[in-house]
Amino acid sequence: MTTDSLRALFPTRLFPARLFPAWLLRMLRPAPHPRDWTRVCAVAVGVGGPQLAGMATGRVEEAVLASVGALCVSFSDLTTSYRHRLRRVGLTAVLGAVGFAAGAAAAGPWWAAAVVLALAPVSVLLSGLGDLWAAAGAQMLTFCVVATGQRSEVLGVGEQVLWFAGGELLLVGMVAATWPFRRTAPAREAVADVFDTALRMFDAIGTDRAIGVRQELTTALNKAHDMLISGASPVRSRVHDRLYVILTRATPVVEAAVALTHAGTRPPERASAALRALARGVRSGAPPAPYRPAGTGSPTVRAFDEGVAELISAWRRAKPAPARKRGPRERFALGRSTWLLALRMVLCLAVAEGVALLGWLDQGYWIALTVALVLKPNSGSVFARTVSRAIGSVLGVLIALALLAVVPAGWGIALFVTALAAKLPSALSRHYGLFTTVVTALVLLQMSQSELFPAALPAARLADSLLGCAIVLAVAAVLRPFRVELADRIAAATEAVSEYVSLSLAGIPQGRSALRRRTYRELSDLRATLQQRLMEPDAARAEPWWPAVILLERVVDAATERALLPGGADDDRLQHAQRLVSGMRSTARRLRGRGTSPERLREQLEHAYTEVCAA
Repeated sequence: MTTDSLRALFPTRLFPARLFPAWLLRMLRPAPHPRDWTRVCAVAVGVGGPQLAGMATGRVEEAVLASVGALCVSFSDLTTSYRHRLRRVGLTAVLGAVGFAAGAAAAGPWWAAAVVLALAPVSVLLSGLGDLWAAAGAQMLTFCVVATGQRSEVLGVGEQVLWFAGGELLLVGMVAATWPFRRTAPAREAVADVFDTALRMFDAIGTDRAIGVRQELTTALNKAHDMLISGASPVRSRVHDRLYVILTRATPVVEAAVALTHAGTRPPERASAALRALARGVRSGAPPAPYRPAGTGSPTVRAFDEGVAELISAWRRAKPAPARKRGPRERFALGRSTWLLALRMVLCLAVAEGVALLGWLDQGYWIALTVALVLKPNSGSVFARTVSRAIGSVLGVLIALALLAVVPAGWGIALFVTALAAKLPSALSRHYGLFTTVVTALVLLQMSQSELFPAALPAARLADSLLGCAIVLAVAAVLRPFRVELADRIAAATEAVSEYVSLSLAGIPQGRSALRRRTYRELSDLRATLQQRLMEPDAARAEPWWPAVILLERVVDAATERALLPGGADDDRLQHAQRLVSGMRSTARRLRGRGTSPERLREQLEHAYTEVCAA
C-alpha cells in the first residue's frame, strides 16, 4: 500500500501524507521492479494449470496439491542469472517436498506441533549456508506447516507427497525452459540507467528537454536506491552489495553532471565514453578499462572527469578475480545472532502451536504459518514484514470475499486463481505486503475448490494471521532489550577483522583458520543484524552503515588471499601490517565512543582494503 493508494482511498485534505512518518512511508513503498514475463508465465502455468486440469478431469484434490507444490517453488523464484535461478528453485523443490512429507506424515495435532518445532531451528540454521539454503529452508518449514493443516479422506500420505512434488517439478521445468529468454538482472540495469540518463542529459543541453531529463535522472537514482536497499527486497547478494557501493560513490559524478548541464557545458568526450563503458560494464559484470582524468578544464569539468575515474576504479576494485572457495566450516557461518534467530523462531512457533492446541482451533495452523513466513531468515526487518503481513492479510481476505461472492464456483474461481498466480512474481519482487495480499487471496480461492482444506472461512483465516503477527511482535518486544547498538556491533567486527588481518599479513599460520571462521561468523552476525533494522523506525540510522559491512567482508577476503601467497613476511611487511592493524583498532575505539560517522568509517575501511591488497 503506497502513498498513492492511500490518497485514492481517502481525500488528501483528510489524509495528508505529512501525517505519516518517513520510515512508515518508506516501509510501505513498493520497490520498483520490471515485470519478468518468464516468471509470470512459469507461475501462471505451474499454479493455475493444475487447477484448470483438475476442473476438466474432476480430480480437484490432486490438482490442488500440485498447485500448492508449484506455489512452494514460486516463492523462491527470482529474476537472477539462469544458473542461480535454477539452483535456487531446484533446492527449494527438494527441501519443500521434505518439509511437506514431514508435516503430512504427522499423526494428530500434537505430533504435528512437534514436527514443526523440530524443523524450525533447522530451517533457520540452514541460512548460515547462504542465500540458496536460506530460501529452501524457509519453504521447507512453511510447507511443513501447510501439510499439518491438510485433511484428506481420499488420498494417502504418499499420494499427497507425490502430487505435491509433481507440482514442484512442473514449475522447475517451466523455469528450466526459460533459457532462451534469460535477461539482465534488474539491479544491474537500474544502476547502469543512472549513468545512461546522465549521458542523455548532456545530449539535451541547450534544448527544452534538459529539465525533463534532469527529472529522469532523479527518478533513476531513486529507483536504483530503492531496488538495492528496500526492505521489500527478498534477498541480498554480493552483486547487490557491489552495486550499492558503486551507487553511493556516484554522487560526485551526478552533481558534476547536473552542474555542467546547468552551465551549458559538455564534458570531454573521453570522459563521456568512459562513463558509457562503465554503464556497459555494470550490465555485463565485466570491468571497463582503467581511466585516468585529464586534469584540465574548469573546476566542474575536472570534478566530473575525476569522479568518473574514481567510479571506474571503484568498480574494478569491486570486481576482483573469483574468490577462494571457502570450506564447509567457513561457509556454514553460525554466529550468536543466527542461534538467537533460531531461538526466536522456536519460541514464536511454540506459542502459536500452543494457542492453536489449547484453544481447540480447528484450523489453527494458519497462526504458525504466519509466524514461519514473517520470521523467514535473511529477509529484512521482521517489524516491517509483520506490519506488511497484517495489512496484506486484511486486503487479501477482502479481495477473496469479494471474488467468492460474485464469481461462480468451479471454472470461474479456477480462472481467477490463474490470474492471481500471474501477479505473484511481480508482487514478490516489489513488496512483502503486496505479495501477502495476492497470496492470501489466491490460497483462499484454492481452498474453496476442495475439501482437502476444510473450513476455509476467510474471516477465521484473517483472525489467525493477525494473531500470528501479534505473537511475533510480542516476542520481539520481549527480546528487544537485548539488542546491541549498531556502532558497537561494527566496532566488535572491526576488531575481529583487524586481528585476522594481523595474522594473515604477518604470515602466522597458527590459529589463522579458527580465527578466520570466527571472523566470518562475526560478519555474518553483523549482516543479519543490519538486515533486520533496515526497514524499522530507526532505518535512517541503520542504512549508512551498510557499506562498512561490505568493506569489512572485502578486507577479510583480501587478507585471506594475501595469506595464501608464497613467501614469508619481511620486516617491511610486518611494520606495514602493524600500522594497518593499529589504525583499524583505533577506528573501533572511536566507534564505541561515537567519534566516527558512517561516511568516515567507509573511507577508513576503503583505505584499509587498498592497503591489504597492496601488502
